[in-house]
Amino acid sequence: MSRGVACRDSSNGELAGMKKIQCETCPIESACCVADIPRDQLDQFRALGTSSVYKPRQIVFHEGSPAAGLYFLCHGAVKLYQSGRFGREHILAIDGPGDVLGEIPAEATGTYSASAEALVESQVCYLAREKLEYLVKMHPMVGVRLLGALSDALIAARRKVRDMVLKPADVRLAELLVRFAATGHCENDGTTHVTVPYSRRDIAEMIGVSTETAIRLLAKFKQRGLLAAHGREFVIVDMPKLNRLANSSSYS
Repeated sequence: MSRGVACRDSSNGELAGMKKIQCETCPIESACCVADIPRDQLDQFRALGTSSVYKPRQIVFHEGSPAAGLYFLCHGAVKLYQSGRFGREHILAIDGPGDVLGEIPAEATGTYSASAEALVESQVCYLAREKLEYLVKMHPMVGVRLLGALSDALIAARRKVRDMVLKPADVRLAELLVRFAATGHCENDGTTHVTVPYSRRDIAEMIGVSTETAIRLLAKFKQRGLLAAHGREFVIVDMPKLNRLANSSSYS
């Protein structure tokens, strides 16, 4: 998976409020797709791309629009989703810093297979196809790392399809809560507290159910003593039991 990328500033007016990350100070620079570019050549790299800051709920690109380049997520969180026939959104992935957004189809007339929307304030770098091709020719290891990042995304997508088919919704929710818990903090009483930047609708889309079903499942988890939830503040009450559920094939 590639890690943090930063390029030249965009000229749009959406950038106020967030200090941009630069490659030289990026906390994940050593693992990003440009990690092998000598530092004295990073300015050359920055000149090839455009860096923009997106506010929460702002669209990065739309499903079906021309896939003219790749986007790299430097900071924040972006959801990739597809819209169903009746307007319902199906979340394919929640990407974090360093992830690659979009695709480069073999045909230049190809389109993006999904839409991308910022969930929190996010910094994204865009490289057009021809700029990306030039960068890979100049620095072949960028292409190797990029291939690895896209392969990781493909593996994750296949796993998600498998889970949607084979795992019950309550198990998928438990897995999601366990991932949330990894970003939280533990209290002396053994509970784990985490604030999630997602609505109930977002959570429902992540596990492939309706909002109403997600709310019912959360209520069920509360009744079983697994968690307490107050708005976007989640308290994991029984982490061992939640882990057992996340690693099971059904809920008992």
